[in-house]
Amino acid sequence: MTPRRTRLAALALATPLALGGCSSIAGLHDAPAEDAQGQSISDSAGAQVTQRVLGEVGVALDAEGKGSAKDRKTVLTGPALEAADAKVDVEQVEGEGAALAPSAEPTVIAVSKGTSWPRTILATSQQDEEQHLHVLVADNPRSQYRLYASVPMAAGATVPALAESDGAVEVPTKVGSKDLQPVARWAKAVSYPAPKSDPKGVAVDDPFSSALRTNAAKQAKRLGDLASYKVSHTPSSDGMVFPLADGGTLTITTLTRTDTISAGEDAKELTLPDELTELVGEDTVGDRLSVRHLETVAVVAPKGGDVTVVGASEQLSSAKGS
Repeated sequence: MTPRRTRLAALALATPLALGGCSSIAGLHDAPAEDAQGQSISDSAGAQVTQRVLGEVGVALDAEGKGSAKDRKTVLTGPALEAADAKVDVEQVEGEGAALAPSAEPTVIAVSKGTSWPRTILATSQQDEEQHLHVLVADNPRSQYRLYASVPMAAGATVPALAESDGAVEVPTKVGSKDLQPVARWAKAVSYPAPKSDPKGVAVDDPFSSALRTNAAKQAKRLGDLASYKVSHTPSSDGMVFPLADGGTLTITTLTRTDTISAGEDAKELTLPDELTELVGEDTVGDRLSVRHLETVAVVAPKGGDVTVVGASEQLSSAKGS
């Protein structure tokens, strides 16, 4: 049989299918007087800070030229900075900054407890018809709040009430593999080929998870016997973990999604879609293609309930062929 050229469809993003519509946040509250065990910043001040930082982030994301990387680092940190830099690296910047501007003042869900550092704000904002979840962090008294992560919430998703009714929560300064276990279980559940049995206690019927699984199955079907297709989601070793009132957690962290396509014996070469050609430097590869996306997820793990993704975003970060 004559080897065949295999044209690859674009590796579909899950995000456009996952987001939009109304979401809800439980446990909103009035701010108490600040004390050593109370809120590190009041709700009203936290809302003002969040709005200011989102505005500054919008300007930084739209900036171009030699100083733009420094501008991003001034107002972004953690996953938000990593995603913004990746967007620049793959040349996908197209006026993204304006999309972060809230249509109304953000609402503070919770802040870190006490007067120690770092300090954290967990807030939500409405942007057009979409609700976003934000985490802001100030590292020390000389550091301004920067955007750590921002994810659109899935339609109908809910963030349960946080552990403290006064809005001041203990946010761990160090996060280990045990803290990120709910995310690791979700990552296994949305891998492809799918595990023989879904990990217990993980819901995959949210729009983001469903889109990941559906798109992976479609890509594999398109390739047929001409190439093998695998998808893995590798959690990072860091993140933000907020305690829920029921003893569970809300975790915001990143994963690296890796799509790997390996040509079979009957495939002469793999023809790349346009958006990957510039990254790889060729319009075809002979044997193997690896594409990576940075995923930022907000995962709720209620005590005794299923791990669920309530918000997510993803950004193409690299592609390599051989």
